[in-house]
Amino acid sequence: MIVRGPNRLKTRNDRRVFSRLTHRVTVGLVAATSILLLCIGVGCDALNPIEKVSDGSSQGAGSSNRTPDKSQHGQMSDGALGSTRWPGPDRLGGSRFLRAPKLENLEAPDYVGANSIWGATGRDSQGRIYFGVAAFGVDNPSAALWRLDPSSDTFETLGLVNEQLDRLKIRRKIDWPETQMKIHSKIYQAADGRVYFSSQDEHDEAGDGSQNALYGGRIFALEPTTNTWECIHTSPEGLIALSARGRYVVAQGYFGHVLYQYDTQTKQIRSKKLGTYMGHASRNIFMDARGHVYGIRARIADSSEFDGVYELDADRVRVSLVELDTQLQEVNDWPLSDYAPTGGTDSHGITGFCEFTDGSIAFVTHSGALWQVRQKEGKSQLDRLGWMHPSGKAYCASLFAPYGDRFVCGFVNRKDGAFQWSVFDVQTKCSVILPLDRQSAGLLEQPQLLLYGCDTLDDTKRAYVVGWKRRGQRNVPHAIRLSWE
Repeated sequence: MIVRGPNRLKTRNDRRVFSRLTHRVTVGLVAATSILLLCIGVGCDALNPIEKVSDGSSQGAGSSNRTPDKSQHGQMSDGALGSTRWPGPDRLGGSRFLRAPKLENLEAPDYVGANSIWGATGRDSQGRIYFGVAAFGVDNPSAALWRLDPSSDTFETLGLVNEQLDRLKIRRKIDWPETQMKIHSKIYQAADGRVYFSSQDEHDEAGDGSQNALYGGRIFALEPTTNTWECIHTSPEGLIALSARGRYVVAQGYFGHVLYQYDTQTKQIRSKKLGTYMGHASRNIFMDARGHVYGIRARIADSSEFDGVYELDADRVRVSLVELDTQLQEVNDWPLSDYAPTGGTDSHGITGFCEFTDGSIAFVTHSGALWQVRQKEGKSQLDRLGWMHPSGKAYCASLFAPYGDRFVCGFVNRKDGAFQWSVFDVQTKCSVILPLDRQSAGLLEQPQLLLYGCDTLDDTKRAYVVGWKRRGQRNVPHAIRLSWE
């Protein structure tokens, strides 16, 4: 029997039975849901021991005593653009999120050279969803910005980056006219009401990190009422990641993991180099409600260092998560285990993150290792939660917290290339695979499909994953919406 209460579910089932069941992924929907409820009630001893990075217990992290209410629709208030709350819809109610979502293919636009959407999603205060597009395989590859109105499922094309550079009369020419071929970053609305994102060139860059691309990267601001663009900053590095909170916008350049902070009030730019190993580039950074930014540092380890240290050929490389305050002053440097770095861009660092209603942030790395940053007595602490996949290491490039408390979920990519839907209970440190319905599973069988995306929810708490799929002789961008109605 299951007893329901405020954010808790209890069962009388034996822990050992659950430990066996969590490794059986080919189960029916009813059985899988039962497994998840077992996970909630009794915890999980199927995972490896959890490694703590910080002092203090993580028991109950991400949970709340608030009684769930019915889900609510509606737009964010103007205050949601400030630095004190999560910049998304209210997330109340949530038992429906403890099952696999239904997937719906969205008919995205197309243009010459359009190739993919590398996790570049975001939203504004009106609940509209933004997509940053990458181009490839043509003479003038240009990134593009799209916007979706979820109420009508209509896309708008807001512009091509190269054309906007021409309009602004700032497009450079060295050996050929400047190309900004990717918008790879997340897309955020800051306190000034403008929508921020970054772009990057890739011509002549060296995968080992020895040479940046010819035209580096740019930070852009979009005025969402007029759809006019402004270029905020130009960097020698391609700008692969961006985050914004309140008055601050921060973009990350690779190679070197250089952070560029734009203050929307003072219009000033400051920078800080975290440093990275050769061509390694983390795909994401994130910010908390205080405007503190978190990014990856990778450097040659000292002989006395062992935590977060990896043997890469003849080098010992230490990888850590670094926290910086609003002045880009370093606050914390935590070593990361199970990070699986390489010296090239083939390891992706932070592949996804999502925020809980209590302000804590869960993030997942290239290996599928799951972590949580939370505040305790005004200070940050980092806890190792476990693996997103019940069996351990597996690539995970999507992460969402539609419930708002305790649970994170996302697609995990097995070694055989199949996508599985995983739900992780932060309180019990346990994950479980839930099967999709037949129609949804069919959408994941498209040729050469890739899935990326994190944290972006619309006003009805539907999530969005993006990537590419095969169409004819080329790869094209695609978008899939996840709903739990």
